[in-house]
Amino acid sequence: MEEMDDAPEATSRQTGLDAAGSKGPATISDVAARAGVSKTTVSHVLSGRRPVSEATRRKVMRVVEEMGFQQNFFALGLSGRRSQTVALVVQDLTNPFYPALARGLQQAVGKRDHVVLLADVGAGTPPIEAFLNEAVQRRVDGVVVAAVDVPDRMLEPLLASGARVVTVGSPRHGTSTDVVSSDDGRIAADAVAHLYSQGHRTMGVISGPVRVAPGSARLDGYRQALRDHGLRPLRAAEAVGDWTRESGAKAMNLLMDLERRPTAVFCANDLMAIGALDSARSLGLSVPSDVAVLGVDDIDAAGLVSPSLTTVRVPAQEIGRVAGELLLARMDDPTGTPRRVLVQHHLVHRESA
Repeated sequence: MEEMDDAPEATSRQTGLDAAGSKGPATISDVAARAGVSKTTVSHVLSGRRPVSEATRRKVMRVVEEMGFQQNFFALGLSGRRSQTVALVVQDLTNPFYPALARGLQQAVGKRDHVVLLADVGAGTPPIEAFLNEAVQRRVDGVVVAAVDVPDRMLEPLLASGARVVTVGSPRHGTSTDVVSSDDGRIAADAVAHLYSQGHRTMGVISGPVRVAPGSARLDGYRQALRDHGLRPLRAAEAVGDWTRESGAKAMNLLMDLERRPTAVFCANDLMAIGALDSARSLGLSVPSDVAVLGVDDIDAAGLVSPSLTTVRVPAQEIGRVAGELLLARMDDPTGTPRRVLVQHHLVHRESA
């Protein structure tokens, strides 16, 4: 009995004749007609989710190859099936941490033939909301949120659409999502412990924005670590950056202008630490003899700058991979309590501290 033709249309890069006889993208109907089967049979062959005889499968795949056919994943989304896409929302793509994270995510979800849509939301709130609305329209299967400035209210339409959400960083208030992160408080504690072991007793910090993690968590961890070593945190020696190299340089200028100048500065990420090195150089200070500088992340540039940067390595690619695995697992089983996975970090001792 002939199957009903309820499969969604799809297009390819090769053109075919449309109903009016003019050239246009080939559709699933074109493949079905040339192979002499129904559209549903073609769909079953492509998805692999329903049994099809080996002879039919070979015949359909031969036509697919001849026509250069590719599925239209947007059409699949409209039909209620998975679109095989996930979205990644990052804070600033110029920060090398995020491309590494994206690579790890693609490696994980690519094993299940998912592709990654990327949004750099550093431009502000309107682009964030516009992208997330587009993600809902495209029926993405899941979203990895690696941007600290995405309000919880913007995730509600995604969750309502059935998309699964994984957060990179701290758990989000108001939404029950899986989380993958580093232990930001422990990172700061390990940084302070290293500086203390080098003989530093007057320290400063360049934190990220303190209203959200990881900026707040790393600053809190830094303060507590000083107390644990019998030192008093000096608020005057706390400067705030925005994760960029430029902000690190400006913050370092402020710290180096203090009457009681720190002999060591903990920077909450490597880009700000490199900016701190820029500032020290411009002020004629020697690193680490005049002031030591320590960062977080271990981006590639950390080993290339002079002096090379002592830093706490946070494995961005591993974080992306774990986020992808959590996302796939949540797609398969949407029930259960939210999970939090901490990735391991370690100190990389180079020249700057």
